[in-house]
Amino acid sequence: MEEEPYIVQTLVQGLALDESSRGKSVEWPKPRRQSLSQRLGFQATERIQSDNDDTASQASEGADSVDRSSSPALRARAIRVECVEMCGTNVYVGTSHGHIVQYTINVPELTSDKEPERVCVQSVDLKLGGKRVEQLIALPMLNRLVVLCGSTLVFYTLSDLRVVSSNSAPTIKGVSCVACDERVDRTSNGVLLCVARMREISVYFVGADVRLEQQVMIEYSVASLCMYGNYVCLADTQTYKVLDLARIRSSGLDQGQLELLPTQQPRRDESGRVVRPPRPRTLVVGPNEFMFLTASGDDTTLGVIVTARGEALRGTLQFPAYPVSIVYDEPHVIAVFATGRIDVYDTRSEPRVVQSVVGDVPDLMRVRRACVCAGGWVSTRVGRREAIDASDLRVFEPNRLHEAVSGRDRAMWTEAVDEEVEWRRELVDEAEPPVWPGPDRQNGLDRKTASLSRWTDANIVVLGSDSLHILAPQPQLIHIDALLHQQHVKEAVSLVDAALKGTTISMQSDEVEYCMQMAGMVCLKNMQLDEALLYFQRGHMDPRALLYLYPSHAEYAGPLLVPFAHIAMAPTLRQLFYEIGDLQSIASPEQQSQTEDLLEQYLEFCRTQMNTNEPPYASDAVPVIDTVLARVYADNMRHAKFSALVQGPNSVVGDIACAYLESAHKYYSCSLVYMAQGDVRSGLDLWRRLLEGEVSDERFGGMAEYLEYILGDLGDGVGHGLVDEYYWLVRHDVGASRHILACLTDDTVAVLDADRVVGDMQAVGAQREFIERLIAANHTRAPHFTTILLTAYVAEAAQSTDPQSGFQSAQARDLGLTFQSYVASEHSSRARLVEMLGAQRSVFDASKVLACIEDAGNLGVERAMVLARLGRRDEAVEALVKAGDYAAAEMLLLRPMARESLARLAKQDASDKATDVARLLHLYVSVVDDDMAARLVSRLLDTYSEHISASTIEELPEHWMLGVVEPFVRHKLSDLAQSERASSVQRSVAIAHEQNARMQCAGDLINHGPVVLGVAQTCGVCRKLLGSSAFVYEPQSKQVKHISCA
Repeated sequence: MEEEPYIVQTLVQGLALDESSRGKSVEWPKPRRQSLSQRLGFQATERIQSDNDDTASQASEGADSVDRSSSPALRARAIRVECVEMCGTNVYVGTSHGHIVQYTINVPELTSDKEPERVCVQSVDLKLGGKRVEQLIALPMLNRLVVLCGSTLVFYTLSDLRVVSSNSAPTIKGVSCVACDERVDRTSNGVLLCVARMREISVYFVGADVRLEQQVMIEYSVASLCMYGNYVCLADTQTYKVLDLARIRSSGLDQGQLELLPTQQPRRDESGRVVRPPRPRTLVVGPNEFMFLTASGDDTTLGVIVTARGEALRGTLQFPAYPVSIVYDEPHVIAVFATGRIDVYDTRSEPRVVQSVVGDVPDLMRVRRACVCAGGWVSTRVGRREAIDASDLRVFEPNRLHEAVSGRDRAMWTEAVDEEVEWRRELVDEAEPPVWPGPDRQNGLDRKTASLSRWTDANIVVLGSDSLHILAPQPQLIHIDALLHQQHVKEAVSLVDAALKGTTISMQSDEVEYCMQMAGMVCLKNMQLDEALLYFQRGHMDPRALLYLYPSHAEYAGPLLVPFAHIAMAPTLRQLFYEIGDLQSIASPEQQSQTEDLLEQYLEFCRTQMNTNEPPYASDAVPVIDTVLARVYADNMRHAKFSALVQGPNSVVGDIACAYLESAHKYYSCSLVYMAQGDVRSGLDLWRRLLEGEVSDERFGGMAEYLEYILGDLGDGVGHGLVDEYYWLVRHDVGASRHILACLTDDTVAVLDADRVVGDMQAVGAQREFIERLIAANHTRAPHFTTILLTAYVAEAAQSTDPQSGFQSAQARDLGLTFQSYVASEHSSRARLVEMLGAQRSVFDASKVLACIEDAGNLGVERAMVLARLGRRDEAVEALVKAGDYAAAEMLLLRPMARESLARLAKQDASDKATDVARLLHLYVSVVDDDMAARLVSRLLDTYSEHISASTIEELPEHWMLGVVEPFVRHKLSDLAQSERASSVQRSVAIAHEQNARMQCAGDLINHGPVVLGVAQTCGVCRKLLGSSAFVYEPQSKQVKHISCA
């Protein structure tokens, strides 16, 4: 069914037009409540096509033929409405007795119990002989009201209805009709007025002042005219004509005048009475297009549409009777007939009636004329927060309207309505008539921006004797809504896109969102999932509402979701939710996964939108989106997306998510949620259960992921988390525990429960590495565990390959090489044993270690090192010689201060060097390897010859070669020769010193004479008596001193 293009709304009934009614409001009956079948709220229409009605229309034709009896009030005063102008909520009524009455009208909701309000602001007597007011033209931006009354054209101010000074706007008399240039909007800063006076056409420019632009003299008087740019279409007493003003200015009237058809002339009826024809009608129906009325042969009336050149490019309209009033509102011609019937014709294709309106009011109040006004904005309140109810009308000024629609909250909208009413009341109290400023072309609404809006420009007003009715064009949204209900989604969306193109309508406006949400729900109902997703995104469908189509997800979100009834949406949209119910129940098996994909993609879109500067959803939708998205990712195996969601900034409600994930056996996902929300212990508990095999989850990376987290994210021993994990890991996987042990700080290791760890490790024989770490960290029980570690090393060294043979070969090349230096480059157990025994900082039970070494039997060097630590030096030296570590024995006995000397391990008793050398020589002589013994003795004799007497040679084996003792003998002989030479020199030096002293003494005696000392002479230093002690006399200071004091 085609939507009717106009909404008919009674604006006022029972207007009291006399001055005594000023400031009073008149009650009128409440509108009848409309049936549910009128879903869009149009007034019930009825097409009247009977021949009787047509006959009645023809019989009642005539200029302004009305029933003057109307109501009792009007009969008494004989006053009626003749014309009207409307600017926003200001209505200017021209009366039949030469007055202009200004009203402020507020139309309440039809479904409310509020009474309609109207306030008479003022009533002005034009003082033109009480003649009827024929026409009112408002120019809002100029604050002018053009009034045609009694053939006089007068300019008034729109704000206070005062006559404009004649210097600015002269009064024009003898006017038969007037028209505005319809090429220019009346809300502009300057318009052209075309005025017909007797046989003259005058064109005035109305701006700040009124000035004459052009005059054209014509042959006959004008009955009707209209103007578009340079063209004027008029009807005089003879013909319809089109005047080209530009050509007339350049070439004259003959060249610029185009005659069309003759007008109807008076005729005589059968009784001989002269019947006057109805007044000719002309009107603009498009750019440089005009329409005029002419009678046809079958008693009907034709509406002929021609261009400015007289070409008929569009079809001709056929009326059942001659209209008493006719106006054009693109693309419709609206005709009012004497019967009160209003027909709306579409002129875009073949002209046809698209709407007929018959008033339900009594005959006395039927409409009788239509006026094109400056316009007022009418709200149908169509949006996603309200039901589609086209009959719910309000009238607003555009600038106030913009404030009302700019807010997205219904309370804000209602507040704006209340402010509008209060604002009007304040104006009335101040007696200062308002000025309608016209549409704000930048920030407000105009026709173009309102093309897809709940707002419509109501500029067509039809008049009754004491009533006003609005013909408000249907908002585009009504038509789109009808298409959506008929499931013509693509056509509806194309209309939305066309309305958005080149306008200032916001993509987040209620109207756009409503259309897109409806389109998405229709597609969803038909399982067109891709299209539904696209429209949901464009319409910002509330994700909480969409979840109710997924009962399992809605139950999962549970306390996070507001009740579905509390989610704001239009009832028609809500009904579609009820019809779909469970989306997955109507999906085929192949579409089940697609429905989940739709939810996933839409929630991702919503999450992105909530991070914008103006989030389109309520703030409490954020935890719903994130929490449900976590479940969707887990269910759909979107591992990377799940990890990115829970580990990044999010609003996932952990209790709800973890409870579901654990019940669904998605343990790994559950652990990630725990950890991301700071509950690391619960997350690691799940990981330990996975590693122990109690539960399973193929997503878990096993021990590698566990160790990566432990060593990376958990930290290096901060708190007790890492220590606790180490205790568990020692029991579960000793080998893996090594990685954690290496990351523990020394402070943490120092306070470990070492007995607990060692006890677990001993079961698998892996305690050695742990003990090494304890010792390195200076654990409080390091001596105990060092002893254990050394015994372990002794056991391993006893079973390992003996490096002694390699050492002997190396020693044969370098007698200064020690066994400790030799094994330092190895990584064997014996090397670590030697290193720890030779470390001065090592603390252990030497007796236990010595016993263990002696039990092993083949660790002579290690035994010597422990003996040296116990202070048993002689035994240690003997053990070293026996083990073949001759350099170590020599350093221990003869060079205790050497860096590698074992003498550093413990305090040694003092001994005589010669004795120690003799002892070591004795041990060398007893070495089994005769060649090695000879080399060792020769080296010792050569190095320590000063501590060895020559008689020692007698103890050496007789079969040794002379080369063994040759260096020693040479040293001795050299020492003997040097000692004799030194004694001779010393004697010579002593004699020389004695002679020098004698000579100096003799010289002093000669120079100074004898020194005589008395009995009481004292020492110049100690002040004691010299007595018989030896003394010294210093000639320079002349002091006498004891020799000991000098």
